[in-house]
Amino acid sequence: MAEIAKTTNVKTTDIIAADEMTPDEKAFNAKAANKYSFSTAALYPRSAAESLRLIAGAGFLHAELMPQCFADASESFALKAERSKIHVASVHYPLAMFSMLYNASPGMISEERAFAEGLVRLCAALGAEILVIHPHDIQTEVQLKSSIEQPIRGNILHLAEQCYRAKIILAVENSPKGAGWTAEGLLEYIESLGNSSIKPMVDTTEACEAGLDPAEFILKVSPVHLHLSDHSGEKKHLPAGEGDTDWQAIKNALKIKAYAGYYTLEPVYRYYLAEPEDKLALAYDFVSGLFGSTSATSED
Repeated sequence: MAEIAKTTNVKTTDIIAADEMTPDEKAFNAKAANKYSFSTAALYPRSAAESLRLIAGAGFLHAELMPQCFADASESFALKAERSKIHVASVHYPLAMFSMLYNASPGMISEERAFAEGLVRLCAALGAEILVIHPHDIQTEVQLKSSIEQPIRGNILHLAEQCYRAKIILAVENSPKGAGWTAEGLLEYIESLGNSSIKPMVDTTEACEAGLDPAEFILKVSPVHLHLSDHSGEKKHLPAGEGDTDWQAIKNALKIKAYAGYYTLEPVYRYYLAEPEDKLALAYDFVSGLFGSTSATSED
C-alpha cells in the first residue's frame, strides 16, 4: 500500500486498509473492482487496436474506445477489438468527428446520421453499454436557434433514438463551457432533449475546470458513467493521483449514490507518449489502491 501511494501520489487518506473497511465499503469495493477501465484517448496517436492491447496488458478488464479515424468507428473494427482480449465497455463519439455531429448543413446532417448509425452498430458489436457525447452550444438568438441549433438537436436526438433501439445509454459529459458546466445545467440540458436513453455522466477534471467540486457534482447528477483524471491549478487531465483532487470524497459520493458504472481513467495523452506500459501499470495501481483488492468476484 505504501508503494502505491509513493508511485502515484495518492494521498494516504485516500486508501483505507481492508481490515478497516465496513461491510458496506467492502461490498462497494467488490462491485467496483471489476469495472476499472482506461480510455484509448490517453494513448493517442497510437492505433486503437494497439491501445486496447496496452490497456489489457496492464490488467484492465475494460476500456473506453475513442475512435481516431473512420475505420476505428466502423462495425468491422469489432473484430480487431476482440483480438485484444478486453471488453470495450464504452465508446466516446470521436472528437475528430464532432464537427459532423454539431453541424447544421443539410448535406452533413445526412452523412452524420449515417455515421451515427454505424457507430451505434459498432457499440452493439463490441458489447459497449455507453456512448459518450458533449453538450452542444445553446443559441439564444431566435434566428440562430431555428437555423443552427434545431438541426443539431435533431442530430443528437437521432443518435439517442439509435442508442435506445440498441439498448445503449447516451451519456452526456459535463463541460466547463456551455450548457453542461453546472450540475443543474447538465440536468436541464438532458431534460430538454426529452429522450430516456440520454443520461448524465461526470468528468472530474471538467468539474474542477468549471470551479466546481466533482464530488458535489456526482451527488447532484447521479452519473451513469465517469471520466477520472486529476487537476492541479492550470494543469488539467493529469493522471489520477497526481494532482489535488480529493479522491476519497469522490469515492464517498459514488458510494452514497450507489454508483454501479465503469471507472474510466481518461488523462490527457501527453503523459503517455513514452513508457506507456509503466504508466498504465501505475494507473491500474491507483484505481485498485483507491477501491481495494480486485480479487473480488464480479456481481454483474
